[in-house]
Amino acid sequence: MQGYGSRRQRRAAILLAAIGVILLGAGVTACSLGADNGPSTIVLPPTDQLTTQSETTTVPTTSSSITDTATELPDWSLGRVISLAPRADNSSYHDGATGPTDPLEESSGFHFSTPDRNLSCSTGTNGRGTLACRINDADSRGSRPASAPASCKWAGNLITLSSNGPTHGACANEYPVLYRSAIVDFGTTIAIDRFSCLVSPDGTYCLESSSKTGFAVTATGYRKIYANERAPRALLGLEGMDTSTESGSTSQTDESSTTPATPS
Repeated sequence: MQGYGSRRQRRAAILLAAIGVILLGAGVTACSLGADNGPSTIVLPPTDQLTTQSETTTVPTTSSSITDTATELPDWSLGRVISLAPRADNSSYHDGATGPTDPLEESSGFHFSTPDRNLSCSTGTNGRGTLACRINDADSRGSRPASAPASCKWAGNLITLSSNGPTHGACANEYPVLYRSAIVDFGTTIAIDRFSCLVSPDGTYCLESSSKTGFAVTATGYRKIYANERAPRALLGLEGMDTSTESGSTSQTDESSTTPATPS
């Protein structure tokens, strides 16, 4: 009986030891899980390290998305001259009058006039992303195209500028231009979305960024222009200078040309 009792005691001791091992292992595992669930270490990047994440920016309606920056065009080009001219504050060009006796009121889009009142322009009023300008001292009749619909109130003194380039003559009821609007000073560029217009005593020069074309209204009338053509002498301040010493080929187009220049 004594031997039997000793065997039972030994078995009980073995069982207790096994249970202790199991509990000890469970305790270690629990501690390991608890450690894994704790907060991870936060590593801050050095202060001079650049990040690839950029803030979301909102482009205001008064900003310009002109892609022909000054550095992408030759020094003598129209596009560069227009880009480098002082910029008008677009917030001043929302007001206009629809008639000669109507007061200036806030309107959708942007509206501006030249100091000599020869040219008035509006954009954002026709829902077509088009700049429309009216030459006030020109004949409004013009030559009405046969394709114009019967509802069209043809105006030969209207100019429209879109991604397809400029068009001389348009339907006034489709491309409304306010009668009066704020004036852009001489020597100033007003940039609205894809359009940039430089107003100068020599004339007004407007370009559209995607087509890289536009129009000029000067003392000689209307003509089509290109961003990379040579700017007129009056804009470059080159009166009395020998143009053969300028950068670029002397064969570039002058003010009367209607074809694009090829940069040298």
